[in-house]
Amino acid sequence: MEQSVQPAPDPSRRRTLSVLVNAVGATIGGALATLLGVFAVRPGATASRERWLRAGTLDDLIPDVPVPRVVAVPRVDGWYRARARETVFLIWNGARDVTAFSATCTHLGCQVHWDGAAKRLICPCHGGAYDAAGRVIEGPPPRPLDTVATRVDAGSRAVLVRR
Repeated sequence: MEQSVQPAPDPSRRRTLSVLVNAVGATIGGALATLLGVFAVRPGATASRERWLRAGTLDDLIPDVPVPRVVAVPRVDGWYRARARETVFLIWNGARDVTAFSATCTHLGCQVHWDGAAKRLICPCHGGAYDAAGRVIEGPPPRPLDTVATRVDAGSRAVLVRR
C-alpha cells in the first residue's frame, strides 16, 4: 500500500497570512477602542457645564411672593441632546436681590405649588409644606427646597438662574 506524501506548506506563506490576520484584528480593535473612548469621555465633559438661563425680569415679580418660572435646561445623555423643562420659584425682596428655589419636593420629587391664601408652598403628593423661604414647615420632606444660584442683569433687569 502506497501512501502519497504531500509537500509541507511553505512557511513564508503561512507567516504572511498570520501577520495579515493579526494586523486586521489589531486595526478593528483599535477602531473600536477609539470609538468607545469618545463615547466615554466626550459626553461627560459637555454634560457637566452649567449655564445661566433667563427666568424672567424684575418687572414680572411681586415682592416677597414666590413666582413660578419654567426654564428650558439643556440636557446631554450620551449623544442625545434635549431641553428639559424645570420649574423654579423666584422670590424678590423688592430691591435688587432675588432668591430662587427648585419646585421639586425633597421628599419624593413631586412639583410643589404656591398657595397664596396659606402663604406657603404645598406638595400635593404627601402633604409636605414649605414657607416662602423654602424651609420645611410640615409633612415628610427631609430638608428644605434646593436653592438655585441667581443673578440680576443690571442693564435689562433680567433674572438669570444657573442650571
